[in-house]
Amino acid sequence: MRHPIKRILIINLYFPEMREPIKRRNEVPDALAPVLLGGYFSQEHCEVKLYNEVHSGFVEVFKPELLSWPDMIVMTGLTATFDRLLQVSAYAKTANPAVITVAGGHAVRCLPHYSEHFFDYSCTGDVEQIRDVIREAFGPTYLSPEFRPRYDLAYWIKRLGYAESTRNCNFKCSFCSLTGVGLKYDAQSLDYLEDQMEAMGKRPIFFFNDNQLLGDGTKSFRKRIERVQKRRDAGQFKYWSGFVTDTFFWDEENIRLARKTGCLSVFVGVESFDDDMWLKSVNKKQNSRMNQVDLIRRCLEGGIIFQYGLVYDPTIQTLEQMYHQLDLICDHPEIPAPNFIFMAIPFPGTPFFQDRFEKGLILPNTKMRDLEGSTLSLKPIDPIDDVVHFVRNGRNFRGYRARFLKHQAKFLWHYRRHLGRDHILLSSLTAAAILAPGSFSSPGAMFIRKGPRTNVSTTERLDAVYKPGLPVDARFESWFDPTRITLENGELNPLLEEDAMATRYKRQAKQPLAAKSA
Repeated sequence: MRHPIKRILIINLYFPEMREPIKRRNEVPDALAPVLLGGYFSQEHCEVKLYNEVHSGFVEVFKPELLSWPDMIVMTGLTATFDRLLQVSAYAKTANPAVITVAGGHAVRCLPHYSEHFFDYSCTGDVEQIRDVIREAFGPTYLSPEFRPRYDLAYWIKRLGYAESTRNCNFKCSFCSLTGVGLKYDAQSLDYLEDQMEAMGKRPIFFFNDNQLLGDGTKSFRKRIERVQKRRDAGQFKYWSGFVTDTFFWDEENIRLARKTGCLSVFVGVESFDDDMWLKSVNKKQNSRMNQVDLIRRCLEGGIIFQYGLVYDPTIQTLEQMYHQLDLICDHPEIPAPNFIFMAIPFPGTPFFQDRFEKGLILPNTKMRDLEGSTLSLKPIDPIDDVVHFVRNGRNFRGYRARFLKHQAKFLWHYRRHLGRDHILLSSLTAAAILAPGSFSSPGAMFIRKGPRTNVSTTERLDAVYKPGLPVDARFESWFDPTRITLENGELNPLLEEDAMATRYKRQAKQPLAAKSA
């Protein structure tokens, strides 16, 4: 029996921080999920296309013909992109009422019950759940007999080879979206890692796209590194990089092994340098065992670039404390430039969300769109105008530029005996990115006129894409309204209550298929 070819569009959705249609062509790390999802569709019976809005911009603006093309559209994205899932679904369903819409990723995991009202398949599990969708929607013929990641279709992935070897995290920081989702830490098989490395081909840098590379212990970590090292010896990779926690540095042998096997950098969730009270209050106790500056020094003297982010919670941390951390960085040549400074985000379903909401600290009219780190969605203890000034300026070291540049020079000199040319280049790029994040990751952004922002969720403007740019059936017009977490009076949106206030684990590691005809 001959089976018709099915057309599959897999798309990573995105809202730019600037709220303009900007393409972030130099984003790191970038989307891996479409590559993995595509690997489960039969190459014989499916024509698969991948699209990444981070790199290529809003699909209806830059590639509208794709929306009428597929028999199935598979969508994924970060938590703040929930409304993009609805918008793209509306376009696709209008262009082809028979199209099957599949949605997953952090945005759906955050609102698992609410999501089921909108998509044909609402997936809250890991990428393998797409196998159940394929079987139910098309039949087993359309399922690939073996997993083949589609790096060949991932036009946005160039120098870096992304792969995952573990999933989720073994720590339960109360503000983290992973804690809200509640999936268990899960180390994947070495064969799964090999399949990804084989499919990606030769790349200068291999990037572990794990949330916590050392979460299952040193023994398993070293086995994974051995597999990467074999491919390095064969010339496939020069360096590797990945995400770790403070626990990685507790055993200096991990640092020595990483350096020996070509580790260029590790990214660590520092969150705060000098506020143990806040770290303990959000259950990030692993960061309190060692002094952060000592830990950073240990990493860099071991010949590995230390990358990190800072999180500012304005409900209990003062502006004085946050500016003090900028002073601390500028005054200490041992500390590298941060990759980002974010405002704390009240992700629905996390213990942090419930605590801040019950205390009346989530601002009125906060939307899912606002949960991206550059928008204030929590009531600060300092005057709100002063906090907004920090959001717009301090988190990119405006007002500190001269001191920061001198610091960067002193930093490179301080570690000159430990870092090679490529390490110095990476550090310099990180410093440039924190000073000018928009122009660095999006070179074309400097030519786009930016509309005014308030940087406060209550009053922040919406992106232009909230007004349909293509024909939309009347049934889907409301899908272009923003998904509000809190209403104008500050009360919780009752439609989201079941998801937003679920502080226990929402899902187990293996998920039943959730399907609903839209």
